Amino acid sequence: MTLTSPAPRDVWRAVHRNDPEAVATQAPEWMDCLALRGYTDASRLYELPDGRRMVLPLAARSVAGIAVSEESWPYGWGYGGLLVEGGELSEEDCRVVLQDLQERPAVLRAVVPMPRHGAAWSAAAPAHTRRVSYTSQIVDLDGGFDAVWKRYKRQARNSVRKAEKFELDIRREDGISAGAPDGRGVRIFAELYAMSVDRWAVQRGQPLWLARRLAARRDRPGQMAAAAAALGERCVVWSVCRDGQPIAVNVVLQHGNHGVGWLCAMDQELARPTLATYLLHSLAIEDACTAGARWFHMGESDTGSGAEHFKGYFGATPLEYEALRFERVPLSSTEERLRAAYGAVSARRSAWRGRRAATAAPAVDGKTPSEASA
Repeated sequence: MTLTSPAPRDVWRAVHRNDPEAVATQAPEWMDCLALRGYTDASRLYELPDGRRMVLPLAARSVAGIAVSEESWPYGWGYGGLLVEGGELSEEDCRVVLQDLQERPAVLRAVVPMPRHGAAWSAAAPAHTRRVSYTSQIVDLDGGFDAVWKRYKRQARNSVRKAEKFELDIRREDGISAGAPDGRGVRIFAELYAMSVDRWAVQRGQPLWLARRLAARRDRPGQMAAAAAALGERCVVWSVCRDGQPIAVNVVLQHGNHGVGWLCAMDQELARPTLATYLLHSLAIEDACTAGARWFHMGESDTGSGAEHFKGYFGATPLEYEALRFERVPLSSTEERLRAAYGAVSARRSAWRGRRAATAAPAVDGKTPSEASA
């Protein structure tokens, strides 16, 4: 086997083009987006004795000359994993790549594979691999949109029909037009995302200043704008407004057999009465069918969550898979402890706010609202 890193761009593009299971987030242009965030191209080209070529998209980050991470891809950047010329990914192929990653010097080496390939990766992973479980929701587009529409649950079909009766301004833009001076997709996403950050902070009992600072560091709007510019027509931005007021934005990454719902943001107060999100998701699924896609990925959801139920209305079925990590220090366990501690603090803050609001609220028939409900 011959190994080349970083993978030559012309070879990477050729393998990506000739893998029927490839998604937009595995394209070399996606690496260009991560380069804007301080990552370097560490992609690896494997040329096997049987003549096959495989490419592992890989983003590296160093601090003061120390190799901190090599990931395919970092959290929040979608699916990575192996591209195989011809598309026949085997467990042995995964084993070759994982063995190679184990020997890399970075503190963290990780793969977030395509969910449909998750079983092969999990089977190939050695026993000491750190495994992070996810559940993805995927819509089977077999038979085209007419067949997919019939597989919608009644809740989705009725909601789409009702949303169509509102005077909604719906726009489909590709990555280039969405960020153009007269485009609105990138601008509206930034506006709605900022609203979402504040809403999530209230729900979590998180200080607003902290939530905004963390969101600014992650910079989802900048990430979305970079992806739109890099992918062009493969990045589809759906936006909906009513009377000039932004309601929701969906960002879908399309390539070949796969449409991937990547980012979304909405104004809940406007989305709820108009049912606009149902219509926007349905239009994105229909668009993927028209483009010839075979699968539509609606993203990850916690089992039993409202998000999982919502996606299920469109016929999405859950598929469990694992992200695989090799860690020279216990990063995952530290992250889990920090999240648990933060969750406990947020829960206490929410409970305190609830008690404070109940105490300060006006009485109803001589009772506080909590006493009246009791």
